[in-house]
Amino acid sequence: MNRADARAVPGGGDLVKARMGELTMGSLGLTTNAGRAAALTGAVLALGLLTGCGGGDVPSTPAAAGQAAAPVNPGPPATLKQLANRTGCKKPEVQTDADELRQGVCKTGKGQYTVTTFSTDDGKQQWLDEARKWGGSYLVGTRWVIAGNDTGLLQTFSEKVGGNLVTAAP
Repeated sequence: MNRADARAVPGGGDLVKARMGELTMGSLGLTTNAGRAAALTGAVLALGLLTGCGGGDVPSTPAAAGQAAAPVNPGPPATLKQLANRTGCKKPEVQTDADELRQGVCKTGKGQYTVTTFSTDDGKQQWLDEARKWGGSYLVGTRWVIAGNDTGLLQTFSEKVGGNLVTAAP
């Protein structure tokens, strides 16, 4: 391996060389594949030790250290139009447009489903509690619910918009 080869190591060949004093395969006299593999393994281990990647008892988060974690601001909840677009529905048919909730039906080649957004978390929870009495599957997020009969479809939506899949029997 020459100096150009050492720089091409993914993840920090230059860092390994800088920390190990320009250590290269040729300087070790290693010319066989086994020797190269041993040197590469050693370089990876050295990089792990130099960067502190080796486990240990040091907590990685304030919560793990027994400290209160800083609250995360998830930002504003998604709108009906944003959720519909992310699920492949370009023009939801709005059925309800009120202060407390907006609801639209989406019909796509993948199926039919309802997207509902809420002005409050309490409003979402009340709606969901009532809807569960009728059964069905629900993808539940921050002040929104996507309801449909196809659990598989809702699962694919969760990869695009997040949320938790909830099913209820009538």
